[in-house]
Amino acid sequence: MTQKEKTVQITVKVRQGEYESLQKLAAKTHRPMAEIIRGFIKTGMDIERSKEDIDFIRRQIREELDIMLKPQVNRLAKLLMRIGMMTISFCYFNSKIVHLFVPIKERTSYEELMAECKHNAAAYLNMRDASLDAAFREFDENNP
Repeated sequence: MTQKEKTVQITVKVRQGEYESLQKLAAKTHRPMAEIIRGFIKTGMDIERSKEDIDFIRRQIREELDIMLKPQVNRLAKLLMRIGMMTISFCYFNSKIVHLFVPIKERTSYEELMAECKHNAAAYLNMRDASLDAAFREFDENNP
């Protein structure tokens, strides 16, 4: 506190145990109780100001993240939509090839073919990498 700064005297009531703790702290640190109390008040006020600053900083961070991430999230969503469209197109393309080139007697229904493919895809997605390698080797050995 500077010499020119105006001071105001206030009276504060504290519990007996708190008063005794203040006396012990004053004796231990060789400082007046008034100085210790002023320090506690200043620390408390600094903490309150910091909370306000933290809330402001959090809002700023959220706004910046939204500005930076939203275009990227939208880009990824559009990319996933294109991948989905390509996957569906490829699925129908394969169905058309099966229909055109597999003799009628050897054909299975589209529903059966899709059910088997979905089952195999789900099994594939649940495999670990080592299992995938073994599955591909087995497939290569069975289909020369």
